[in-house]
Amino acid sequence: MLIVVVIGGGYFVLRSKIHFPVGKPKTEQTLSVLWQEKKYQEINSRAEKILGSNPLDENALVYNGFAYFYESAQQTSLENKIPLLDSSITNLRKALLQKSNSLTPSIYYVLGKAYYFKGKFYLDLAIKYLNKSVEDGYSGEDTYEYLGLSYSDLGEYDKAAGYFQKAIAQRPSGLLLFILAQTYYKAGNNKSAEEYLLRAVNTARGTKDTSVEEQARFLLGKIFTDQKAFFKAEDQYKQILDVDPKSADAHYYLGDIYSLMNENVKARAEWREALRIDPSHWGARLKLYK
Repeated sequence: MLIVVVIGGGYFVLRSKIHFPVGKPKTEQTLSVLWQEKKYQEINSRAEKILGSNPLDENALVYNGFAYFYESAQQTSLENKIPLLDSSITNLRKALLQKSNSLTPSIYYVLGKAYYFKGKFYLDLAIKYLNKSVEDGYSGEDTYEYLGLSYSDLGEYDKAAGYFQKAIAQRPSGLLLFILAQTYYKAGNNKSAEEYLLRAVNTARGTKDTSVEEQARFLLGKIFTDQKAFFKAEDQYKQILDVDPKSADAHYYLGDIYSLMNENVKARAEWREALRIDPSHWGARLKLYK
């Protein structure tokens, strides 16, 4: 049960701020105030009324599309998220019909992210619009992250790694270093994966991000185990336990290491400890009672 990072709405949220141009007409001023106050549902309500009488009102379409997207990011279930994403996409695609729209690059950016969250069958559109936003001069704080995620989900790991490198250069973090390492691992490049996992561990320790440190050490443990570098793998799992003594998985994998080293008594002790911490741990049950 190798722990992997949760990618998507759980961690990556819209961080970049969309700035609307000054000199707004009265109706847009009202929407602008609501935007600053992050009252997305009220924006949608007002914008829909405007669009009821003028279906191609440029300002209403843009505010409506952006607000639907932000509102979707606040949803915890896919069932609630998808209709909001659909409404966002519909409004923003209509806004793009207005050739004079000064917010076109920002619209491309939000459209790209909206398509990403729609799922794997829309990744080509996510990539298309995120790239168009960059080409038109707009790059959000997480544009390169989402391009990396999109290519990774498509299995194009070399392209994904390139974009994650750009994201790290723009805004380094332990999590991004871990995701890049995970990408290299999926591509079969264990040497680069190990390098970036060690960097992720060091960065995460500096920021006290124990979750990222733990996940990086689990993947390092797996890489070292596959290389039959059992003492290195053992060290990674022990360091996880130094931070989180109740990690059932760390005990479980330590048991696997000891089993591979023919230290069966120690192996069974670790599996029993994993089961004591988590009585539903399926792997430990299989090892002990097979």
